Amino acid sequence: MAMKKTVIAESAQEYFERKDWDAALQEMEKLYAIAPDPLIRVRIGDIRRKLNEKETAVQEYVRAAELFAAQGFVAKALAQYRLALSLDSSNQDAWSKMERLRSTRTFATPQRGPREYRMPQPFDGTVPHYAYNSSPSNLLANNTGAGL
Repeated sequence: MAMKKTVIAESAQEYFERKDWDAALQEMEKLYAIAPDPLIRVRIGDIRRKLNEKETAVQEYVRAAELFAAQGFVAKALAQYRLALSLDSSNQDAWSKMERLRSTRTFATPQRGPREYRMPQPFDGTVPHYAYNSSPSNLLANNTGAGL
């Protein structure tokens, strides 16, 4: 299956380079059927824009946003909603879903356990051996590496 996915992706890339948008669209739909990835929906939306199918492109971006949100990628989902709204600012579906996501979003924060406070250790007065006679000229003159 991975081999088939790679072949389809390469074929789609060739169509992109040739600007054969209809063929690229068909390949991307095949690719999405094999591997449902929100980025593929974004690319399909891009192709729809190239074909001047704004309404369908908006639907693809909204669909990609829903997939990103379902996977927990809130920032990516919001970006897709904004992209959809940049094409059609009157799309109430995109507005409502974006606002709902904004109101319930939770950004991943690193989970930290309780921190143990340790008292600083008192200075015992010892000076490291490299602190004595460690001027750069002495190091180069002796060439012994002392002080490193």
